Amino acid sequence: MSWICWNAVLAVYLLLSMPAHAADRWLDEGIAAASELIRSQAGEHRLLLLGEKHGTREIPVLVETLVAAYADGAPVVLGLEVPHGEHGALKSYMDSDGGVAARARLQSTSFWSRADDQHDGRRSHDMLDLVDALRVMRQRGRDVAVLPYDLGPDDARDHHARDAAMADTLRAAFAALPVGRLVVLTGNVHAMREKPRDAPPQMQRPMGSYLRDLDPFSVDIVARQGEFWACTNRCGPIRESAGAHLNQVDGSGAWDFRIVLPRFSVARLIGAGPAGEGRPPSG
Repeated sequence: MSWICWNAVLAVYLLLSMPAHAADRWLDEGIAAASELIRSQAGEHRLLLLGEKHGTREIPVLVETLVAAYADGAPVVLGLEVPHGEHGALKSYMDSDGGVAARARLQSTSFWSRADDQHDGRRSHDMLDLVDALRVMRQRGRDVAVLPYDLGPDDARDHHARDAAMADTLRAAFAALPVGRLVVLTGNVHAMREKPRDAPPQMQRPMGSYLRDLDPFSVDIVARQGEFWACTNRCGPIRESAGAHLNQVDGSGAWDFRIVLPRFSVARLIGAGPAGEGRPPSG
């Protein structure tokens, strides 16, 4: 491991060793160190699969930091687990001034305005802030774009076919990007390079396994403490249970690397009440 990488490991380790109030104070530095470590580990890989737990405030900031670093001199396409039917709305927003009216138009589309018992955490003001950050990067001359690669609500396919279809979309995008990087934010199961040996039989073949010939670098993003938003039997805050260790994944081989952020906090969910955070939309 290089000297730069060891310094990044040490920086993250020290942050993870701090008391909770100190970790809060240095969260931005922790995300910057995590970004540096991911880039150091990923090396020359041009396809990054970032496996997230939906519904956090921190992961969109980490992704913004990564894209900004990679876009310093090379094109970057950010893949989002958003239905492909949102492409036109996202493109319009990227070309807009980012004002209140433009944001309201984007937020009013079928994906962002969905309000039911499957509000799974992907629809948040934090994710819209991520899209806006790329809009600003582009306005400042960076070669960045947003790619929605998920199936739409009318695409009648089960979760097995869904992963294969998402992989097909990403494969086409990668083929159209001869230089630069395709950075993909996705659920951590979709990001797996292979199905773990101890996986339940009903688990689908992961999206990442369809892309192994493209030499992806897959990252599992967890946190030392806190909560994220997810849907299991019901939708709501889920306590993060990861340990405080930063390590390369060498057990199941599902991912190439696991990184531990200081904490997760529940995203500011769209339509979630006056404060816009911590509760699902009504309806």
